[in-house]
Amino acid sequence: ADRGFATQATMPRRGGGKPHKKQRLIVVTNRLPVSLNTDKKDKDKKSKPKLKISDGGLVSALKNLSHVYHMVWIGWVGSTVDDMAEREWVKSELVKQNCHPVFLPESIAEGYYNGFCNNVLWPLFHYIPVPIEGIRLASKQWGAYCEANALFGKTVMEVWKEGDVVWVHDYHLMLLPSILRSAQPKMTIGFFSHVPFPSSEIYRILPVRKEILEGVLSSTLVGFHTHDYVRHFVSTCVRALGTSAVEK
Repeated sequence: ADRGFATQATMPRRGGGKPHKKQRLIVVTNRLPVSLNTDKKDKDKKSKPKLKISDGGLVSALKNLSHVYHMVWIGWVGSTVDDMAEREWVKSELVKQNCHPVFLPESIAEGYYNGFCNNVLWPLFHYIPVPIEGIRLASKQWGAYCEANALFGKTVMEVWKEGDVVWVHDYHLMLLPSILRSAQPKMTIGFFSHVPFPSSEIYRILPVRKEILEGVLSSTLVGFHTHDYVRHFVSTCVRALGTSAVEK
């Protein structure tokens, strides 16, 4: 039986013969499918944090790919881990589950996740008006978003090997494809958005609209839930970046 998210690295050939190695699929999400919990009382006693496997829709769906790919997961642990010895312990435990953690300092995590992701991008992509003050604050939170994406990129490059496929997920990591492309021009990168993509009239409110689009366009393949979202994304790229689009 599989333990957590560990997958077999080989699969049998049809018709018998020696098994061949599966291609590695590096899944990159904002959060790892593992929760890191530190009880305050336990923390005073300097005991190790507790790791708990999380079951969500994406986790369940991607488990089915373990028959085809050797899966590796990269993501934020969801809490601040400043102690270096504790970080090493977390890394060693997570690697047993084929997971690799991204550690975000509290100052970056706040501006990145609670700030730019949830106060700016999520409302905008769901057609919820963003207050003018929120747009003004976006410039400060944008710096944290950039730094967080860079830290994700650093972890991916530490794990990535030639031949791996990298699959980046959602609005938290829209700069990551361009960061990875700059580091490794031949990398195969997929990006999938799990939220709507708004019309160009709504999206143009975003001060950093070009940077976000250019980040996503560094992917080898970009995916959305519906054709309408694809249409909005393409028309936005044409209007905001002056690019051309050919329908196939």
